[in-house]
Amino acid sequence: MMRKKIVFSLLLSCTFSILGGGCSQKSKMEAQGSKEHSNLAIERETDNKMSDWNLTSSDAELYIGDLGVDQLYTSNQVRSLTTGSTKQALLPNGFPLIQAFPNPAIVPKQGSYVENVIDTAISYLGTPYVYGSNRLEPSSFDCSDFTRWVYLYALGMDLPWDAKNQAAYVDALSKRKYHDISKARRGDLLFFTSFRGNRAADYAGLTASQKPITHMGICLGNGKIIHSASKKTGGVRIDKIIEKNFHLQYRFILGGGILD
Repeated sequence: MMRKKIVFSLLLSCTFSILGGGCSQKSKMEAQGSKEHSNLAIERETDNKMSDWNLTSSDAELYIGDLGVDQLYTSNQVRSLTTGSTKQALLPNGFPLIQAFPNPAIVPKQGSYVENVIDTAISYLGTPYVYGSNRLEPSSFDCSDFTRWVYLYALGMDLPWDAKNQAAYVDALSKRKYHDISKARRGDLLFFTSFRGNRAADYAGLTASQKPITHMGICLGNGKIIHSASKKTGGVRIDKIIEKNFHLQYRFILGGGILD
């Protein structure tokens, strides 16, 4: 009940900020914000922390991702739901699979809800990484808290609380899902297995059970991702996925759009 009240309050806040007055001044602020976001994005995507073996090889948070986070939030929750004699489809964590949609009161930016998502995501660049971060406020994120919060704050869409369950959501409900990273589009959710090294050979020959989904992010288009990977790599950051000796391209498992 507490979670529902907090989410409802968040949605009211989001809707009020979008529907409020001062449109002319707001447009100027958004234009200025977009320019600042662009400059910050260029700065952050040029560092090599995510591909620096001296750093990544000793970064425990990269290896574990958000594995086990769902257990922090579901141990005392109802893990199944039935309606009459018909069973509700369930996520891996036992919660009902319920499709979320953008709040109709929210106006699409540039005619697309994707841009609401991207603008919100970029506004959190540099937010610190914390494993199992508080899902009810945005002072810190792990990878799945980041993606969930972005969609919640930008569009009022309440997604599952960890990467494994968000992947199951996309797999079940996306009209456009894929296993080839080259098919990724702006605003898509992208899912990855655990970090094992920087080379393609580190991931060759693994079975499905050896490739659990433990990391995720949001596609920015042009081969870029915005995500929160670890403290050592700086929290929310932007990277180019297809880079020499860069592991994300070898770890990719699933992608899909949930706004189509």
